[in-house]
Amino acid sequence: MVLFGRVAILVCMQDMGGNEKSTGLAGCIRERIHTWEFHHPWIARPCRYFALLVVVLGACYCAFNYFDLYHTDADSARYMLSAMVQAQAAIVAIVITLTLIAVQLTASAYSPRVIHVFRNNPDMWLLLGFYGISMLYGLVVLKMVVGGAGETVSQDVFWCLGFVPMSFEYCVSLAYWLEVFTFVALFPYLLNIIDLLKSENIIKKLSERINRENVLKFIRPEEKHNGNRTKPTKDDPVQPIVAIIHDSVMKYDIATTGYGLKAITDKAIEVVHSDHEIETSRHFCTHLERIGKLAVSREDGESVRKVIGHLEFFGELTAEKGLGDAAWIAAQKLKSVGIVAAKKELEDAAWAAAESLGSVGTIAATEKGLDVVAWYIVQYIESVGRVAAGQEFDFAAAQAAESLGLVGAVAAEKELKLAAEQAARSLGCVGRVAAEKELKLAAEQAAESLGLVGAVATEKGLETATSQAARSLVDVGMSATRSGLEDARLQAAQSLAELTIPSEEITKNAIQNYESQLEEQDRDSFQKFMLVYKQELEKLHGLV
Repeated sequence: MVLFGRVAILVCMQDMGGNEKSTGLAGCIRERIHTWEFHHPWIARPCRYFALLVVVLGACYCAFNYFDLYHTDADSARYMLSAMVQAQAAIVAIVITLTLIAVQLTASAYSPRVIHVFRNNPDMWLLLGFYGISMLYGLVVLKMVVGGAGETVSQDVFWCLGFVPMSFEYCVSLAYWLEVFTFVALFPYLLNIIDLLKSENIIKKLSERINRENVLKFIRPEEKHNGNRTKPTKDDPVQPIVAIIHDSVMKYDIATTGYGLKAITDKAIEVVHSDHEIETSRHFCTHLERIGKLAVSREDGESVRKVIGHLEFFGELTAEKGLGDAAWIAAQKLKSVGIVAAKKELEDAAWAAAESLGSVGTIAATEKGLDVVAWYIVQYIESVGRVAAGQEFDFAAAQAAESLGLVGAVAAEKELKLAAEQAARSLGCVGRVAAEKELKLAAEQAAESLGLVGAVATEKGLETATSQAARSLVDVGMSATRSGLEDARLQAAQSLAELTIPSEEITKNAIQNYESQLEEQDRDSFQKFMLVYKQELEKLHGLV
């Protein structure tokens, strides 16, 4: 069967690591430089602007020398300097005004908390500084210009700057060059501001405040040196990003929602550690859960699936690291979002929650010491599956049954008795509800998954799990018989017959115990199912 192959692959890949995507050396260096500049703007931006200043001044110096432009009469110098200072003042006023308007619009679109992102951005302050210096220098030179109509500006050298002789004509020319530089500097400034206006970069900037120390200060009292406790800080470093995500969900802005969820998940993985594991994990996962429920209330299935995907990612990584409490909390929130989605009739989201729980549960069952976590996750999958079946979501309920089969089989492979037995019991519950609701695919998948769990449990000598798988198969088969689901009844009978061959005594005892507890009205469906079961068993004996 398909599930047998999937379980074999999962078990074999337990200790295998994925290959990182290979990128070129140049691309890697560019990415590192870009990341460093993004996180250290007060170092990177001044360096860029000063490099641009050197280039512009050098180009202007060469151009003036090549075209011999060092001859300006006094009246022209006064007029040019005055016009340049006025133009610079007008330009900087317009640019700053438009920047502040952009900041206001961005704060309205995302959150007022983004204002400090622009306030801490060095570009505006550097541009103001350059314009201020250039205008002040222009005014000083304008004050120093002497001479009347027709008289040229003095060419006498009064100071040497290295190999460059400085005259008053050079001072006037330098004012022109600074004007050129301030104009050219507008282009990188505008590009940087436009880049900062992107929601992705705003969220990245806000996420820089999320670290383990700030999170712990919010969720736990801080110890003073004298031993007294202080109240937790009211400043949640995650809240600014959450506020942006809430607004984006309300506006159906899928891209911004995705950026915010990724930032929270990445920081959660970075912050969560074995110390204070439960508190930090619950803090981040609760935020993700609330976002997911908000998206459910807006019937935004795509955003709900994104939340589920990030909870799954967090749960898988923490399970791989052996952080059982963190994986358990992630699974708990996945269950909560999945159930709410199912009740809101978002079948795709409920299906995604069941699949994600199966992924986290499989890793939890694979890792050592996480058997209790796997046991909990099995119950969470059952809860999602039962609600999905109750809402008559055939595909979502079938996915829950498939996830239960995967987790149960891996748990049995690792000899986790409690998780394997619970998986068999949960599959019986989901399959029974699916059959009662006449969900053909889900009931058949539950029977198939039960056969898988029972087969692996038998191979590993887990008698209790094998017995429970047999009882659940009878339960699903009876329910399918009552609902007239022939394919599901046949699949349950085949799975039970295949289970009987290697564990005949255990299976027969389980069937007898089940029959002894039946009520009178259920005996007819039991007999009908047992007839099909015996036929399948005879076929298998004939093949053997």
